[in-house]
Amino acid sequence: MKDKIKTLPSSYREKKRYVVFEIISDQKIEFEELIKSVFNYTINLIGILGVAKTNFRFMSDLYNEKKQIFVLRCLPKDVELIRLSMALITEINEKNVCIRSLGVTGTIKSARRKYLDILKT
Repeated sequence: MKDKIKTLPSSYREKKRYVVFEIISDQKIEFEELIKSVFNYTINLIGILGVAKTNFRFMSDLYNEKKQIFVLRCLPKDVELIRLSMALITEINEKNVCIRSLGVTGTIKSARRKYLDILKT
């Protein structure tokens, strides 16, 4: 019999929060441009060590290019720090933008249900 790889029980894993953001801009923003700008602004604000501690990740499959909505995953204690760093972004690739937080959820399923499915067109 093959041995299964043991995973940590859910009680030992770190909790996650999913923060949904909307990009307000006259021009469309590509996902790659968004990632580069967000990392640059966040590193300038909290530093490389701070970015590593927040453990934030882009949920690339939840990016809605039509409505310019994206989702970031982070630790619960760092939600406000991530919101702050997104609010300070004023320009992406020489395009004026404003990034607005739509909400915070504990699961991807609720993020889809509350913020992404409603806004589909």
